[in-house]
This record gives sequence, C-alpha cells and structure tokens, in this order.
Amino acid sequence: MATKTCCGSHLPKNIIKTEYKGKKLYFCQRDCLNEFMQDSEAFLASSHFKLNFEELDNA
Repeated sequence: MATKTCCGSHLPKNIIKTEYKGKKLYFCQRDCLNEFMQDSEAFLASSHFKLNFEELDNA
C-alpha cells in the first residue's frame, strides 16, 4: 500500500510530515498540520482524517 497524506491523497512533491504516538503522519497542506498541532485527537477523529491511525508507518 502506498503512503498517503492524512486526507487520503497521494503524497505531494513538497511533503509536510510529523510524528505522533510513534506513527508518521503526512500532510498535503501546512494548514492541516497546524490544525493537527492545535488538537491532535480532534483532528484524528474528524472526517478530514481518512486513514486508519493504527495502520500508519511506525516512526
């Protein structure tokens, strides 16, 4: 399975990434990363997050 951004799209050329609870997360826009950083758990529970957190690559 190819790595995708949090919203489910393919990785863009200028990747934005972070690590959270031992997992790698990729974002297609800095605004999404900022939203994630403000309230990570709310972001992961939102409809914007399209992946299964447990299936993400380990950091």
